This record gives sequence, C-alpha cells and structure tokens, in this order.
Amino acid sequence: MSHHRRRSLPASGGGSRQTLALGFAGVLVVVLAAIVLGASTGAAAPVRLDLTASIRHQPVSIPQRKSRSTPRLVFGIYPGGAAGTVGPSGPLAPENPTLRMAALKQLRPSGRPFVLRLYAFYTGANGSSAAQQVGQEIAGYGNAGFQTELVVCYRPDDGGSPADVGGFIEFVRDAADSLGRQPGFVSLQVTNEANQGGSPNTSDGYYAGAEDALIEGVIAAKDEIRKDNFGPVRVGFNWAYATDGGERAFWRYLGSHGGRRFVTSLDWVGVDAYPGTWGPPLGGRGLAAESTSFMDRVLRALRVTYMPLAGIPHTVPLRVTETGYPTGPGRSEATQATVMKATVEAVYHARGTYNITGYSWFDLRDADSSSSSFESQYGLMRDDYSPKAAFGAYRALVASLSN
Repeated sequence: MSHHRRRSLPASGGGSRQTLALGFAGVLVVVLAAIVLGASTGAAAPVRLDLTASIRHQPVSIPQRKSRSTPRLVFGIYPGGAAGTVGPSGPLAPENPTLRMAALKQLRPSGRPFVLRLYAFYTGANGSSAAQQVGQEIAGYGNAGFQTELVVCYRPDDGGSPADVGGFIEFVRDAADSLGRQPGFVSLQVTNEANQGGSPNTSDGYYAGAEDALIEGVIAAKDEIRKDNFGPVRVGFNWAYATDGGERAFWRYLGSHGGRRFVTSLDWVGVDAYPGTWGPPLGGRGLAAESTSFMDRVLRALRVTYMPLAGIPHTVPLRVTETGYPTGPGRSEATQATVMKATVEAVYHARGTYNITGYSWFDLRDADSSSSSFESQYGLMRDDYSPKAAFGAYRALVASLSN
C-alpha cells in the first residue's frame, strides 16, 4: 500500500499584494479617450484598464470576486490508513482491500469522478520505480471506475544531492511513461510539500535539492506526457500552508529558476492545510466559523500572496490536495465532522474566486484507532472500517456538491 505522511509547521498570518501605480494624468487620458470613442459609436463602452503585473516571465492576474465561469469541484481521498508522522509512528492495523473498496464505492458520487490519491517514493538509484510501488493499485482502481492521482515524493536515502535530483527526474519520467495509459490515471503531482523542511518522514523540503527536483520534475513530467500524447494526465505540485519568512524565498526560487518553461508545464497547484491541527489553533467564534476562516486565509495566501512571486497566473487552477482533522484524545468524532463540513463548504464557495477545481480528504481510515496519538486517527473510518460520523457527512457533501 502506498504510504504517506503528516505534518506542517505552525504558521502565522501575513502577506502583501503587489500593486501597480499609475499617474493621475495617464488614467484621465485613458478614461477620456474611452468616453469619446463610446460617444462616437453610440455605445456606452465600459472602460477596461489592464493593470496586470509582469513578474519575471509570466503575467499574473489577481483573483476577482466574480469568475466568468465557476469551475467544477472534483472530490477525492487518500484511500489508505498509513500516515507519515512528525513523531514516532505506531503500528498500522492491517488493510482489508474488500472493505476498503466497498467504502470507496459508497463515497463515489453517482455519474461523477472521484479521485484516489496514491504516493510513490524516490529513494535513490537502487529504489523501486513508481510502477513497481503502486502500478497494480492504479490498475485495480481504474478497472473499478475510479480516477487516480499519483504523488511522486523526493525522499533520497542519502539526504539529497545533485545526482539525486537527476535520478528523481528519471523516476518522474518513468512514472509518467509507464502509468500514463492506465485507465483512470489523470494526474501526477511532482514532490510533496517541498517548502517544508522540518520532518524527513513527512515533507520533501527536508531533503537537499527538493526545490530543483520540483522544478525539473514538473518540466520532465509534462515533456513526457506531451511526447506520449497522454492528454488527460495533468501535472502539478503542492505546497504546505505556512506564512513564515522562508515561504517568499521558496516561491521566488520557483520563479527565478523555473521561468516560463516551468510555468507553462503546470496544470495546477495544490495546497495542504489542516485546520486546528497544523498551524494556528481554532477558537473564538466557534469551530465551524474558525475552520471556514482558516481555509479562506489559506486560499487567499496561496493565490494572492505566493503564487504571483513565481509568476504563476490565475488561469492555473488550485486544488486542495490534502486536508483533514483527526480524532483522538480531546478530538471527538463530532468535532471532526464539523471541521470537515466547514472546510468543504468553504472551498466550494470560494472555487469561483480562486479558481479551485479539486478537494481531497486525508484519509479514509485510521492507522490505529486505539492509539493515544491523533496522528494515527485521520480516518473517516476506524481502523476496522466502521464509519465515523464524518464518513456519512463527507459522502453527503460529495454527492450534493459534485457538479
């Protein structure tokens, strides 16, 4: 079973929007010219000023409150129970493929796609390929009518080096080439949380060369997909929500070292955000309201503050690639359902403003429901596949909001 993680460093608010100043006289000339033109044609043509800023290689558009077309939101989930942890991890209750598939079929909306996120790991030149790690799973889910998205993680055993970056690029190319024709395979995420460096078991940013692996891996994946004519397969990367000083440097690095070729290879950008778990605590106005506010801050920070630093325009969609709220000591199943419902609805209502096309919950079932650590209890189900309250809530939301 593909094995994942969990982590993100605490974040604090902050950020600024880039502005463009025009002289008053220049604006007046443009406005008067437009008025005269409208009068001469008999039409009251609206004045439109293009104030789009150019950052390095790409034009950047600031999100508008109303979108010309509201994107469809496609839902998904990580179908396992194993999770990487910041602290020591406990035992994993055995997977039951039959019960897992039955649960996933309950979550899948009728007549609509439902995406299962899987993970494969580059560990070095002698490691297993992505197809060896998860190829059978992808084929099985595809044959069952699910779509799949693969996260290729950069986790070199030696801590990372220029040679590892090159090896990872070949790992990515091989993944795209070997899995691109699989039924239902729709997306490839290159690296996982390359902006976070605090934990080797959770985030690729811990490893030397992660930023270059992200940039070159995205370009290589897109090149391979274009060469093989795998049109439906989309390429992206994700970012773990944080607002410390290092975030601006991370995004500027992507812009200065990636350039136009990197940006034009991107089909989407993802965000990992865990309200009330990693980041500022929830409180004050109530759990649902605070969860909604948290997600709004996350989405705005990514779209308005950070992506422009890399020259990534508003036309590149966002996806919520990971979000969750575990149960455990001091965390009830009812609380989990409340947070989940609030985050889903917040993303759904913001999808037009920020051009959001995907939402994935982490994860399907607990690694160990008896654990004293919440990091083993992210699931919508207990480790024996009995549903928590959030399972039914997620199923209902997916059914009603998949458009």
